[in-house]
Amino acid sequence: MPHRHHASQDEGRHATPHLQVHTVLVRCCHDYLRTRLLGIRMVSVPIDLKNSSPGVNLERMRKKIEGLKALQVEPETAWLKSSNRRPLSVNMSQTSSRQGLVPLSIAILMLAPALAAATPLGDSPSSENQGLDPVENWWESTTMDLDGDRIHDAIWIAAENNRHQYLDENGRISVIVNFDRTPTPEDQAMIEAEVGFETQFRYWLIDSIAGTIELERLHDLIKLPRVVFVELDGLLGIQMQDVVPAHGVDLVWQDTGYTGAGVTMAIIDTGIDGNHTALDDLDDDNTTNDPKIVAFYDAINNPSATNGTEIFPYDDNGHGTHCAGITAGTGAPDYQHIGVAPKANLVGVKVLDGGGSGSFAAVMAGMEWTVEKRHEFNIRAASMSLGALTGAIEWTSSEEESVNRMANEMVRAGVTLFIAAGNSGGTATIGTPGSAEDVITVGSLDKDTAIAVYSSQGPTEEGRVKPNLAFVGSSVNAPDANTGDGYVALSGTSMATPGAAGVAVLMYQANPDLSPFDVRNIMQETSTYRQCHYMLANEPCAEDLIPKNRQNNVYGHGHVNAQPAVEEAANYYYDLSLSLNVTLSSEVGVDNRIHIGQGGSVIFNLAGDVQRVQWRTWDMRDNWMDLAEYAVGDEQFSVTHNLLVDRLRFLPNNTVEGDQVILVRAVSGDRASTNLAVGIHIMGEDKIEAATSESPLTTFIIILLSGLVLVLLAVLTFVGVMLRNSEFSESDTLENQNPEGHMEIQEPTDSEQDG
Repeated sequence: MPHRHHASQDEGRHATPHLQVHTVLVRCCHDYLRTRLLGIRMVSVPIDLKNSSPGVNLERMRKKIEGLKALQVEPETAWLKSSNRRPLSVNMSQTSSRQGLVPLSIAILMLAPALAAATPLGDSPSSENQGLDPVENWWESTTMDLDGDRIHDAIWIAAENNRHQYLDENGRISVIVNFDRTPTPEDQAMIEAEVGFETQFRYWLIDSIAGTIELERLHDLIKLPRVVFVELDGLLGIQMQDVVPAHGVDLVWQDTGYTGAGVTMAIIDTGIDGNHTALDDLDDDNTTNDPKIVAFYDAINNPSATNGTEIFPYDDNGHGTHCAGITAGTGAPDYQHIGVAPKANLVGVKVLDGGGSGSFAAVMAGMEWTVEKRHEFNIRAASMSLGALTGAIEWTSSEEESVNRMANEMVRAGVTLFIAAGNSGGTATIGTPGSAEDVITVGSLDKDTAIAVYSSQGPTEEGRVKPNLAFVGSSVNAPDANTGDGYVALSGTSMATPGAAGVAVLMYQANPDLSPFDVRNIMQETSTYRQCHYMLANEPCAEDLIPKNRQNNVYGHGHVNAQPAVEEAANYYYDLSLSLNVTLSSEVGVDNRIHIGQGGSVIFNLAGDVQRVQWRTWDMRDNWMDLAEYAVGDEQFSVTHNLLVDRLRFLPNNTVEGDQVILVRAVSGDRASTNLAVGIHIMGEDKIEAATSESPLTTFIIILLSGLVLVLLAVLTFVGVMLRNSEFSESDTLENQNPEGHMEIQEPTDSEQDG
């Protein structure tokens, strides 16, 4: 069966022109040398100024082209006017001057890479006024700034708002300052010194700094260098034997055994109660030490504690705990309300306070932390059941809003992000951050799988159809925080969102190679299409007139179907085969992991007609590898300590020593078994730091090698010139026979030029 691959909708979105100027310069030098020294005419590659990157400095290229136009030479067709084959007239008396050009030519050749490296490729001020067609920046046309002063229009409304306190007792307001590039510590110090800004968070993912400023200093702030837009730091809040059979989740458990083992889901909410019996560990066995919550970040009360392990998970509201239980609760103690992926791990990200509200700044701090820690804790997906507070300033839900931009960047960084549609009901009520383009926005279904009356509908402000999917969210029983083992039934798109996210966790266990866009596409393609009906009237929506499986603004692409979604993920490269099976032979410790030291290994059993065995780590940057030590017919195989260490060393910023998860599978032809996830603990190795910058020694070696290459090129060029000059010397006898002192030389053939 041919392997199927679902192309990402957003692959290839960004292209970089870093080699463009270097290529043109080298081409110019190459053409010059061949033309001036060897008498060979060249046709250059066209230079498309209109479509060149606005960040590339092409002023020198422009001057060259103007000069060519003065000579009536077409720059887009040739550097030299003619490429027709004809005799060349070479004045032999100019041979000495030609030889004098050799040092200059060699110098140009040697300096070309340096000139290219020195050419501005990024934020070059000179590139702004070169007459090229610039790419419009988001802040230049955003609907958040209708008066064009580069200050969010909602700031002035918020300053007079009576329901929510935006101004503090000192007349300061929380804002997000957007820069035209990633803000540096110097930028932060500048705005603090110039306008009395008090910084709360500095972001690298969306080029912003959040903090407070006196309202009257806003116009001074926007005038500072590189500050392009000042945005209001808005308020977000919770959107306050169940879902499992309604979406076929139980069939996934039965048919494949996938329960989310090895996958980590981030719950970005009010926190998670780490003491609840359904969330305190993976196996509900008090004699083992296998915590389900592997990390916790508190952007509200302890934003500086960023390791993820300093703070014990807590929830002073309860909303986040409920959501976490829907995604990955074990169902303990009575197992009546089991989460969608009960063996998955969780990361708690507290961005909302005990009252269930939080600022844009805190929410974005949690989002960015999640991206930073995605490799360390294997965070593959995140659930955010939050949205604009009722009665708060009504945001434009523009795609340019900071939370929306941060959400899109999370997805592009490899984290599948599920966000609640909201509980406002009615048309065009999906706001920030559910309106973000790249996220999976989830609407809510009643127990009968009809759309819930409270579920917000699209379209977004830009006219984008939302939500993407719908999941049961009414009267869902899940863990009740701070009760020890209690459960409570809640309703809302907040409950639907972690349920849909749990299906993505099962998909990742079936195929860890999926991108966020793969997950979204597969879930949409396998959903059950539902016709929408206008609220309070049994009339079809306009979208219902479009053929099946077209997204509408009520159900999105439809009702999530877990079984076909997981099967489609599993069949991405191989057909899933239940006749092939891999089981664990090694014994696990009290932490439900296999401890491996030097010389140790993890042993597995095989069943079925197995031709190959493959393994990988859970890191999203890793890939499947054939186990070379396996031979057809073997009933067991092992993954050794040396193999694991060698592999993990290729994954920068990964802790080799400590807890890891590996996956193994059996392959036969175009069929593969289910993936077996195994927790391990590696002993005796150190952390491998990310190669964020080159050391001085490395830089020196690179420069030295580059110099040697340039010297070699210069020598080869010099030898070629000398050989050419010897040909001219041999032609002196012919010159003596020519009274005009010149001779006719036939231009080299195409084959000679290629040589």
